Amino acid sequence: MTARIWFFRLAALGVGVALVVGAEGLLRLVPGLGPSPLVATLAKDEATGESLHATSRFYAQRFFAQYKGRLAAAGQMGEHFFVEPAPANRYRVAFVGASTVQGFPHPRRLAAASFLQAMLADAWPEREVEVVNLGIAAIASFAVAQVVEDALVLSPDLVVVYTGHNEFYGLYGAGRHLRLQYFLRHLHLTHLVDGLLGGIGTRDEPTDLIKMAAARGEVPLHGPGRATAEQNLRDNLRRVAWVCQRAQVPLVLCTIAANDAGFAPVGSTEGGEAWQAQVEQAAQVLTRGYVAPDDAADALQQLEQAAALSSEHAWSWYLQGRALERLGRDAQAQRAFRKARDLDTMPWRAPTAHNAVIRAAAAEHGAALADVEAAFAAGAPAQGVGWEWMVDHVHFSVAGQALLARTVLHSIAGLQAIDLGLLRSEEAYRQALGDLPVERVVAYNKMGAMLAQAPLHQYNEHNARYLKQLAAMEGQRLSLGERRGVEQWMQQGQQGPLVLAVADQLFSERDFARAQVHYAAARREVPFTRRGLWAAVQWAWCIKMQGMALTHEERDAVRAALQRAGFLAHDPAVGASFVDFAKGQLYHLLAERDLALKHLERAFLAEDFRRRYALSLFQALAFELVWAGRVEDAREYARLLGREVGQEARFLRMVAAQLTP
Repeated sequence: MTARIWFFRLAALGVGVALVVGAEGLLRLVPGLGPSPLVATLAKDEATGESLHATSRFYAQRFFAQYKGRLAAAGQMGEHFFVEPAPANRYRVAFVGASTVQGFPHPRRLAAASFLQAMLADAWPEREVEVVNLGIAAIASFAVAQVVEDALVLSPDLVVVYTGHNEFYGLYGAGRHLRLQYFLRHLHLTHLVDGLLGGIGTRDEPTDLIKMAAARGEVPLHGPGRATAEQNLRDNLRRVAWVCQRAQVPLVLCTIAANDAGFAPVGSTEGGEAWQAQVEQAAQVLTRGYVAPDDAADALQQLEQAAALSSEHAWSWYLQGRALERLGRDAQAQRAFRKARDLDTMPWRAPTAHNAVIRAAAAEHGAALADVEAAFAAGAPAQGVGWEWMVDHVHFSVAGQALLARTVLHSIAGLQAIDLGLLRSEEAYRQALGDLPVERVVAYNKMGAMLAQAPLHQYNEHNARYLKQLAAMEGQRLSLGERRGVEQWMQQGQQGPLVLAVADQLFSERDFARAQVHYAAARREVPFTRRGLWAAVQWAWCIKMQGMALTHEERDAVRAALQRAGFLAHDPAVGASFVDFAKGQLYHLLAERDLALKHLERAFLAEDFRRRYALSLFQALAFELVWAGRVEDAREYARLLGREVGQEARFLRMVAAQLTP
C-alpha cells in the first residue's frame, strides 16, 4: 500500500514537472516574454552598415522579484549606447557593481565609469576608450557575478568589479539557494505569471528598497549571518574570476570604502539603564553642531564608563569617535569609528572584514587589485573617511567618484602601457563632465531626506540636518534662473534630466552662458534620445547667441549630434519631423545651407510640429529661405504660421530682419 502511494506521488510529481518543462519550452518561443537581454539593437543605418546598440534599461528587472509578498522597487539600469562595428583600436571596459558604480545619487555622467573613460582616454590617446557602466542599485555580489557573465556579450577588454556592501540587505544577499532563486526568476513562466498577476491587480505595489531591506531585521553580532555573508562574497568573487579567466579577460577587483567618521550606525545593541543614561547624555552633547573640547572630554568619560558596563554597542563607539575627534586624538577616533561599523547590527556598510575577503580573492585568482579603501583613507583626515568623500553611508560624492576612477586607472596602468602623466586635474574632469551646483542641491536634499526616514533616522538625525545645511549652502550659489529651473523640474514630476530643465529656463531668460553649460551636461547625460538631441541643438545655439563662432572641437560635437540624429530617425517615438528639425538646425549652425533648408522646410510642412516649435523652427528657416533667394516663400510661410499661432506680424518681422544688411 505504501509503495503504491509513493508511486502515485512520484508519478504526479513527474507529470507536474513535465507540464512545467513543456510550458516553459513553449513560452520560450514567444518573443519578448522572457527576461530582457543585456544588449539590444536599436537601429541600423543601411547606407553605412553601422548599427546602434544599447545596454537595456530593463535588463536589471531579472534580479528584482517579490520579497515577502511585496515587489522590490527595481531601479532600471542606465542605457549605454554604442555603435558597431567598433573602431579597430577600441578598448572597452565593463564596470560592474551596485548603486555606487551606477553613480547614485548623481547622474550617470558623473559616475566613476565616466571619469574613468575620460581619464583613460587622456592616458591612452592612441586607443578609442569606452567604459560601460553596468551598475544596478541594491544588488549583492551574486547578482554582480551574473552581470559579469552576461557582460561577455560586450567583448570587453577589461572587467572592473566594485562590490561587497550589499551582502546583508541587497538583492540575492544574505541567503542560501541563490542559484535556485535566480533560476526560477529567470524562467519565462515566472515572467508570464508576474505579468498576469500585475495585470489583474493582485500584487502589492512596489516597496521602497530601504523599507524592504529594513524589514529583514537586524544581523546579530555573533550569529551565522555574518560568516554566511563573507562566504557568499568569497564564492561570488571566485565565480567572477573564473568567468573572466575562461574568457581570457583581465579583471580588476576593488576594495570598498565607507563613511566611517561621518555616518552613524543604523542598528545597535543596548545595555542596562545605567548604560543607557550615560550614552544618552553623551549623545546630546556630541550630536550638536558645535562641541566645546571640555564638553567632549566630559562626554568621553561618560562613554568610557558605559563601555565598562557593556562594550559591544555600535552607537556608543561612534560617539566615542566623535569625542576623540574633537579632542584631536585622531588615531583613536579612527579605531572607534571602524569599531562602530563592525558592531552595527544593521550593516548597511560592509564590515571591515569584507575587504580582507576581496584582497584574498584578488591574490588567489590573479586579479589586479584597486585598493580603494587605502586610496580613500590616504585622502581623508586622520580620523577616517567622512563627508569629504561621501554623501551617505557608502555612496560617494562627485569627488569620491573621481577618486574611485583614478584608483582603478592606476591598477590598469599595471596591465597596460598608459601614460598617467597625461592626466588633467580633478577639477578639469569635473568641469568637462558637467559637475553643476543644481544637481548637488538636489542630491544633498535627497540624502538628507533619506537619513531622516526609518530605519536610518535613529542615530543619524544630526547627519540629516548636516546634509540639509549643505543643500542650503549650495542653493545660495544658484542664480535666480537656476532656482526657477529646479522648481519647474520638481513641479513637472522630475521628468528628464534636471540640467535640461534648468538649461531651458536659462535660455528663455537669455542667460546663454549658463544655459550652454547646462545643455552641454544634458547632451552628455542622454545622448541618443530626443532630449539629448534637443540639448545638442540648444547648446550650439547658445554659442551663436553669445556672438561666438564654433571652434573646431565644437563643430565636431555638432557633427556627432548629426550622426545621432541619423540613428534616431529610426525611432518612431522621436518622430521624423523632430529629426528634420534637429538636423536642419544643426546644419544651419554649421552654415551648410542646402541641407539646412531641406530639413527645416520639411519639418515646417508638418502642421502640428510647426505650431509646437514655431519660434525655434522659423528663425532658422527664415534665414535659410532668404539666403536661398526665396523671400516671397519666407513671407508666405510667415503669414501661414502667424495665422495659426496668432503672431503674424512677429513672423513677418523675422523675415524683414533677415533682409536688413
